[in-house]
Amino acid sequence: MTTQLAVTTGQHSDKGRKPVNQDFHGLLIPDNHQLHSKGIAVAIADGISSSNVSQIASESAVAGFLSDYYSTPDSWSVKQSAQRVLRASNA
Repeated sequence: MTTQLAVTTGQHSDKGRKPVNQDFHGLLIPDNHQLHSKGIAVAIADGISSSNVSQIASESAVAGFLSDYYSTPDSWSVKQSAQRVLRASNA
């Protein structure tokens, strides 16, 4: 018997008291061999309310993480891939 994982997703974020939602979130389900080697990735970035353009930074952080994570070598573990991408982003 073969068992397959079924994933259902939903995403929501609210602007709160600010006129613009500065938070960003993203999810990537790869449709190739990376689904087995890297899995599904979810990223959430909280905007910096002291900035008028933090929505750009939070969107860039999420998009960059998802792109860079799936660009890591297949020989790296999920943990190693995520840690290296986060370290590079935070540097």
